Amino acid sequence: MPTWEAGRIEAVTYLPGGYANDNYRFEYGESAYALRIARHPGADRRAEARFLQLASAPEVVAFDLPGGHLLTRWIDGTLLADSAVPPETAATYVRALHAELPSGVRRYDPREAIRRDLAGARKLARNAVLALDRLDWTPAGLRGCHNDLNPWNVLRTERGWRTLDWEFAGDNDPLFDVVCLGRGLGYDDASMARLTAAYYDTAAPSLLRVLNTRILFELREYAWAVRQIALGNDRAEIRAQAATAERVLGRLLEGREGAS
Repeated sequence: MPTWEAGRIEAVTYLPGGYANDNYRFEYGESAYALRIARHPGADRRAEARFLQLASAPEVVAFDLPGGHLLTRWIDGTLLADSAVPPETAATYVRALHAELPSGVRRYDPREAIRRDLAGARKLARNAVLALDRLDWTPAGLRGCHNDLNPWNVLRTERGWRTLDWEFAGDNDPLFDVVCLGRGLGYDDASMARLTAAYYDTAAPSLLRVLNTRILFELREYAWAVRQIALGNDRAEIRAQAATAERVLGRLLEGREGAS
């Protein structure tokens, strides 16, 4: 924002939780803003810019596409992560979000993302490598999805729910978003089943398909974390993500073995 006066920027606050970016809140004049500073510029951000035009996305003030740095208006609300949300309510939100998302902007393939990240990691858990080799998963259908739909990226506001962080958005199996949100909300197996049933209504996928999608999601979370560590982004929360994903992955693999 070259027309802004630097001396009028006030109340700058670092926002923890950004793994691949540094995020800040600040005030300028009568308004508050969120600023994302990308740690690894150079990614193609054109698709993200398209998704940021959605009504449920933050209002973009400025976007440096080559650098990946993003300035948006601050949204007042409550993080979904800080709320107790029944599965049926979460399902209603995901359905509404998917109805808003365009298809055909780009393809997001979680298997490709997992393979790329695992190839760039230094040390891998054996069950992660074996799980990817043995995973029988293909999308049942493709539509515009968020692909990082954790409850830290969702705000409940007086004007409805708003969705943040569109870096991974693209065509994928919608079940991936359902699983992602349920996992982030800490749903147990029974609540995850309620979430899936509520989202799909009468056309719910098989239990095996849900299980394989959950395994795929844990692989994505694990692979992303170990790749970040290899890149030097060695933070306690990223190591915790890798450890948690590895642990949950082991439990899900045991469950699949028992069901077969």
